[in-house]
Amino acid sequence: MPTGMFPETVAPLVPLFAPYCGGLGRLMTLESALAILLAGDWAGKRLLQGGRSHMLRLSWSGETAPQEILHCDLTFPDLPEVKYSFDLPCHQLVQWLMDREGEQLPASFWQWLLLGQQPLATEAVGSAA
Repeated sequence: MPTGMFPETVAPLVPLFAPYCGGLGRLMTLESALAILLAGDWAGKRLLQGGRSHMLRLSWSGETAPQEILHCDLTFPDLPEVKYSFDLPCHQLVQWLMDREGEQLPASFWQWLLLGQQPLATEAVGSAA
């Protein structure tokens, strides 16, 4: 969606999240991620070796402010016995939603979830105002 096509509830969040998510250099991506954040869940897939994939659903609850902690649940519809629950700062979820490629979460998400590697901090580029 072009800038201005997102719900009016997204615009007030942009200046709050921009300093945590690379500034305004990726405004459209930030707006898209914030729209998903407000929806409370996201569906995608996890690619596997051999061209296979697992469908997934990531849902969260909590306050939509950058430093607030969200509670997240990651489930796989075809694997009901597999569920990951975790808490993280809201801005980190927004960053991963910004860095997704289509229906895939970035490698940094999986490295954090499965290996415990800390995500790299994003430097702000430009002004949030």
